[in-house]
Amino acid sequence: MDTVLQHSGTMFTELPTLLSTSHSYASHLSPQEIRWRLLPMPTQRPKQTGGHRRQSLEPQDLPELLENTLRLQAILSREAQEEGKRRAHLQDLPEEIQQGVLDMLMGMLSSTSSSGLGRSHGMRNWSNAMRHPRGRHHSDLALVSPTWRRMIQERLYRHVKIKGTKQGLEEAADWFLLSPHLQQYVRHIEIWVPVWERRAGQPAPELSGSMTLEQHERPHTVNTMVATSLRTPQEVENINHAYQLASSNSTLDEIFGTVGCLFPEACILTIEGGHCKKPPMIQQFRTLKQCVIEQKLPELPNIRTLVMKGAWNVMREDAHFVTLTHALPSLREWHTTYAKPKTKAYRLISSVVPHIPATLTHLNLCLEGFYSKDSVASVKMRQLQLTHHLCRDLGRLLPQLEAFTFTGRVCSTLFSTAIACADKSNKPRLKSIDLIVKNCCRDPNTWNDGTGIHNWAFIKAFEALVVASVRSLEMYPELTFLRVRFIDLDSPCPLLNPYFQLHRNRCSGIWNDDILNALSAARPAASFSNLEEELGTRGLDKEGRVVVGWPVMRPRSIKVGSYAAFDQGILGSV
Repeated sequence: MDTVLQHSGTMFTELPTLLSTSHSYASHLSPQEIRWRLLPMPTQRPKQTGGHRRQSLEPQDLPELLENTLRLQAILSREAQEEGKRRAHLQDLPEEIQQGVLDMLMGMLSSTSSSGLGRSHGMRNWSNAMRHPRGRHHSDLALVSPTWRRMIQERLYRHVKIKGTKQGLEEAADWFLLSPHLQQYVRHIEIWVPVWERRAGQPAPELSGSMTLEQHERPHTVNTMVATSLRTPQEVENINHAYQLASSNSTLDEIFGTVGCLFPEACILTIEGGHCKKPPMIQQFRTLKQCVIEQKLPELPNIRTLVMKGAWNVMREDAHFVTLTHALPSLREWHTTYAKPKTKAYRLISSVVPHIPATLTHLNLCLEGFYSKDSVASVKMRQLQLTHHLCRDLGRLLPQLEAFTFTGRVCSTLFSTAIACADKSNKPRLKSIDLIVKNCCRDPNTWNDGTGIHNWAFIKAFEALVVASVRSLEMYPELTFLRVRFIDLDSPCPLLNPYFQLHRNRCSGIWNDDILNALSAARPAASFSNLEEELGTRGLDKEGRVVVGWPVMRPRSIKVGSYAAFDQGILGSV
């Protein structure tokens, strides 16, 4: 090697020129040419003697070796660049594929309207329809790429829940004003207005029983309805003393103003009013102006769905509903839920129905929950239908609706009125009806108007409701889903709760000759898959009497006359 360095002094002075020329020369060669030209050809010289081995690299071979090395470096660099272009990166995939990956990880982006569900029945439960996983391992996916950050934020902020107090609205405004790019992702804004708040200056309630209340402090306590069976009397008193009715809640005017300023793309608005004994109502305006000009809420033109939970705390007069609808000119879907059965709620909805705008096509009313154990209606409820019969008012509204869901007291008057109001010249748009029957309206003079599979009078009223609903199929040809069901969680056999369902001309539930005749006249293409004459299995008890055992599966068809076995005491456990 010393010999090589001695004979190559002039060669290193020309190295820059050699590097430039060899690089340009190698760029015009193919990889195959570079590979066979890489190593220099051995120089032909006479063999040396004297026991010395011939050098494998001669001085005159060094320039050729350097040139070939630079050629290889150039071609490898070019191949690396071409390979980098061919390598598929995540951000290079079409956005539709990336959306599909996130749909598998966090759920699909659901539609913002019940009309776009592609379903033939029911309406969407908006409580969790737009909620996506919010865990740390999901939010960290926003760090993958700018495209993923946008798609992750679109899911995380699609449904936003804000506390309906002054402080809650201010905190939301501070956050979204500091990050204005997040405002466009919000589609469902939920405002929950608290009923209780902690008293000023009061720490968390002590449950040790050491604190006592003076006699003059007792009138200021508020019953928070805690479970007294799980607390001592002193603990309950301490908890009641620590809380009071909320006093810093926002008004609907402030809520609507915040939604209009911060969430221009929101199309679903939920207002949760809470529930307690003698609850405070959410005020519409901070102060009532004593002037001729009517006060109006800020207009929200993009809101198409309004969900009211604890509706008794949101509106208590038909004028309140009118004010709400004037601020929502694009309203198409209305969900309202009452936490507890109230005769005032039936009276209010009956007076509100005439003011429902013509743009409304989806209506969901829940006037009674499932926790009520009362099977017999109160005197006020029986007398209410003389002046405010809600079934008649809702029957007049059905021709303009596309989907109707109702939970509460209902009778055959609903469908008889809908048949009378249907206009054959103007084709009705009604496609879906789902009724959860809590009781059936009957003669106000009836004392025992209870419910249950043992009550034959209720079964006959339920049958009349089903017959009227089947007859309405003739006037509403677009009606492809009809479900009428009675849900009794305390029934001795919940599988035998009466129901009727029609879905795409397939029927199931209760039947008799009247129902079959009405069905063949109104919808000849519809039919039952099978008609069962008896319920359960028959056997003999120890005394030799015939008894019928409970069915282990929900019957596909139930003959109405089978419920008479309950009155006769035949149906029981074998």
